[in-house]
Amino acid sequence: MILPRLGFEALPREFEALDEWAASLGPFEGDSPFSMARFTLASGGSTPPDSHAVQEMWLILDGAGTVRYEGRPYEVGKGDLLGFAPFTEHVALADRGVPMSVLSIWWHKSR
Repeated sequence: MILPRLGFEALPREFEALDEWAASLGPFEGDSPFSMARFTLASGGSTPPDSHAVQEMWLILDGAGTVRYEGRPYEVGKGDLLGFAPFTEHVALADRGVPMSVLSIWWHKSR
């Protein structure tokens, strides 16, 4: 049996100082109970405010910054795992003088 190698595909740049990659789940595409992507913010960059119907987790892969969750700022750094409930606003800022890389995993809440 061959180990399936999954990867990431670069997405077109929509926002200044924000690079994004969508996960390529290979043989699991369409059958996965979750979706994922990664993004890197250049130093001084930020994501646009985000709020959606899915639950989401962020793992800070590298760097440091601030995450605003429902308007309140939280310092974050490499290794931090964050969770966002549906329809809660969140924003990432690479405001600590270094870029910040994040792995995002999201799924629809089961009933």
